[in-house]
Amino acid sequence: MFDNRQGLERAVSSYFAGVNTWFTIVERATFEKQLSETWQNPSAETCALALCMSMIARPPNPTPGSVVQDSVYQTAKSLLGLIQSSAPMSTQLLQAELLVSMYEFSHSLPQQAYLTLGRCFQMTKAFGWHNKLFWAVERKQSMPRELKLCSILWWSIVYVDG
Repeated sequence: MFDNRQGLERAVSSYFAGVNTWFTIVERATFEKQLSETWQNPSAETCALALCMSMIARPPNPTPGSVVQDSVYQTAKSLLGLIQSSAPMSTQLLQAELLVSMYEFSHSLPQQAYLTLGRCFQMTKAFGWHNKLFWAVERKQSMPRELKLCSILWWSIVYVDG
């Protein structure tokens, strides 16, 4: 999918120029910083998120049944499963799963989308987002950017689920 660094950067730019304008769950400056660090210190989470961003930014294939045979989709699903089995949960993995769920809904795969979205909900529970103390005023003052991202992701999950 990505022949080189420029190919990856083009795919990411395409995502930010398209999907991210109406489904803003990835902050561009933060992601671009993480992506630039990945060239020196590879991160499975960042690479998986980039793959999912690229996948959802591509134009849909009009051929019926083509999604199930889409190698990028299959790779993204497999990669996320491998990462989740060996790395701690992170907001990047949640963002990637949320993009996969949106991709599945938009390609008429509602059963798969609900399963993926279920993993998103379970991750939020594991992060403690259902606990009122997570959203305490003291936390909002000490980590406003992180809590803003958590809030954006939570409401994005609710949106996709609706």
